[in-house]
Amino acid sequence: MSVPTDTGETCKGLIANGKHQEALALLRKSADPAADFPTQNGYLRTLKKINLANANLQPLRIALVPFYCSLDHFSETLRLWATLEGFELTIFLAEFDTAEQMLFDPTSDLYAFKPDVIWLFNSWRDVLPREKFPDCTNHAQARVVYARLKNLWEAISTHCSAYIFQNNADLPPDRVFGNHAPQISWSRTSILNQFNQILTENCGPGMTIFDLDYISSLFGKRQWSNEPYWYHSKFPFSHDAFGMVSFHAARLLCGLKGKSAKCLVLDLDNTLWGGVIGDDGMEGIRLGYGTDGEAHLDLQRYVLALKQRGIILAVCSKNEESLAKQPFAEHPDMLLNLDDIALFIANWNNKADNIRHIAKTLNISLSSLVFLDDNPAERALVSRELPMVTVPDLPEDPALYVRALDKGRYFELTAYTDEDSCRNDMYKGNACRAQLQASSTDTETFLKSLDMHSKASYLDNFSLPRIAQLINKGNQFHLTTTRYTETELLQKVEHGAICRCYTLTDSFGDNGLISGVILQPNGDTLEIDTWVMSCRVLCRGMEQFIHNDLIEIAKQRSVSALIGLYLPTPKNKMVADLYPCLGYSIVEETEIKRIFQLDIHQAKSLDNHISPRP
Repeated sequence: MSVPTDTGETCKGLIANGKHQEALALLRKSADPAADFPTQNGYLRTLKKINLANANLQPLRIALVPFYCSLDHFSETLRLWATLEGFELTIFLAEFDTAEQMLFDPTSDLYAFKPDVIWLFNSWRDVLPREKFPDCTNHAQARVVYARLKNLWEAISTHCSAYIFQNNADLPPDRVFGNHAPQISWSRTSILNQFNQILTENCGPGMTIFDLDYISSLFGKRQWSNEPYWYHSKFPFSHDAFGMVSFHAARLLCGLKGKSAKCLVLDLDNTLWGGVIGDDGMEGIRLGYGTDGEAHLDLQRYVLALKQRGIILAVCSKNEESLAKQPFAEHPDMLLNLDDIALFIANWNNKADNIRHIAKTLNISLSSLVFLDDNPAERALVSRELPMVTVPDLPEDPALYVRALDKGRYFELTAYTDEDSCRNDMYKGNACRAQLQASSTDTETFLKSLDMHSKASYLDNFSLPRIAQLINKGNQFHLTTTRYTETELLQKVEHGAICRCYTLTDSFGDNGLISGVILQPNGDTLEIDTWVMSCRVLCRGMEQFIHNDLIEIAKQRSVSALIGLYLPTPKNKMVADLYPCLGYSIVEETEIKRIFQLDIHQAKSLDNHISPRP
């Protein structure tokens, strides 16, 4: 097999006509991670014909470190799926079974490669003894292997700042004890389950567990294991699974680098419920009973769980607003309510225009949106008008809606914080603020009415994941667009850097941690290495509040000046004049950077409408 004929021929025609970006977009949409190995190679051949010079790919360096297995052909499939997700991947492939030699040696080629990510690639065979079946008197096997891995993690964090992907164990399909295996403490099944649980419980900052066992179950355990390939070439799983493993890894890289979607935009009629509320009325829509009524309810249950883990929900429906809101308020089986929706748009306007309005009001990029609609004509319209918006194809049967949404892994993440669960409410408050600002007679009145309070604090274990998220996702209010992992942040602080974190609350609710600043002592000055802030709190006085806080820190440390650095990018033009507006003087300017200085002895605190919170 190769690329499906129609897709392959269309891509070939587009490439021949110089339409390389259109060919790449088509390949992204049509490529199937579950396709077999020959088809994956067909995708690769097509990709190699596409000129990627203008694809705006993000460079990423990844080191694959296999244990007792081979990843020779897998690495190219990984490169394919990383490219389709917007990464220009440079791969270092360690030699077979050399993990310890590579990772304990600070002068190894792996560390010279300077990877952004190190993927420790073990399989279930690396957890169990190679020589014989697990000893019924030895219950410590899982912890022994974990201790070995922990030493490797510590070596990595000592010698470099790469983020770590760590495989768990993919349980094999064969069981000596059959169904009784989980109940025998020394069975292979129990040892591997215990190992996976230990990994989950001990996954710290700067790493994530790559759930290889879950992917093997999705693929099918019997098809996943290919013993002839293992015995001949030490491939850890079937070649036909390469696409699915690579796809999930590429989506995880999106989560790591802030490229995952953050907002789900929902249609209503025949999506969240069966039927049309305007025609069928409250009693006529299908929800909570019957085949499709239960299916729509399960979709709501899944969507509500997404909201609870931090995904923003919006509604975009062609409807009368009062009718569209009625089921949320009155239907006894409705799981979602109006408080779960950050922005509710129901009118008869073009859906592409409404989605633009949603992105603008919530102050997020169109590429952060996933649009779910049962109507293929509406999906086609939005895909054509807004190609940066993700539009999953939905099958006709609503029983398959959850599967269609879930299999895309659009909302993948590498870390979860308590603050994430409040994100929908934060953005809903932001929409309310925008409405209040539009109705206010002047900015001064608007800012006073918000009753804002901010807390400034130093980096701690609670704020570490959120600050790392903010630094890696921020683009517009990010003066240097530096990217630091959690491990790198901890290392900087250990070596004397100062990391300040800022929260903001107002009359509409808690915005959470919205800004971070990294100060680097340098002789008699403090250099602002990083200053990033969430765009949802722009122009409310936080810039001035943070400026005042930095002056106080500089005075406490008896330094003479603050040094600000601005590295211009296509996305951070909005902060080009931030330092001059705060009173800094420019001391150096080139095409690639501007350096500013603030004399602490002459610095003045600036007015703002934010009160400090202890």
